Amino acid sequence: MGRKTTGDKLEREAVKRYLQQYHAAKQKKRILGERRRTLSAELRGPSTAPAFRATPSAKPVHPDGAGALVFQIADVEERIEAQQAEMARAVQNVMDLIDLLPMGSMERTVVEMRHIDSRKWERIASEVHMSRSRVIDYYNAALDALAANEKSGEIIGVAGAQGKPTAKKNGKA
Repeated sequence: MGRKTTGDKLEREAVKRYLQQYHAAKQKKRILGERRRTLSAELRGPSTAPAFRATPSAKPVHPDGAGALVFQIADVEERIEAQQAEMARAVQNVMDLIDLLPMGSMERTVVEMRHIDSRKWERIASEVHMSRSRVIDYYNAALDALAANEKSGEIIGVAGAQGKPTAKKNGKA
């Protein structure tokens, strides 16, 4: 049998998924921002069809559906604003969990760099002057410490009620 039991591995994975929520929110915001820029460029770009034509109601109608693009851009902008609020909640959630690690510990430093700063393993290793494998060892130790901490179960459990990953403690969600 390996070092970790199945239950411990599930706990560790729940902690990892919870820590990744801020990074996922940042990625979603980036995608929405790219979509907004694309839609804006399409709206402003020249059309190969006649520019505008009058309808029986005398309201101009863009043949390429520019009006629809305006509504799409507005919808994307609303979603980006909502995603920014979600990012703020996610970073607070992640920081609450990271606060359970000892201040100034290498485990905490690695987790902060990975999940708040969204740094790649190679960059973290370079900045803390360690090998990549050693940095990952500290990261895994942090996950284990968080998974074993009762307070982390409470933090993750509260977020679980809002649709986020949950950790199970003693068979309870």
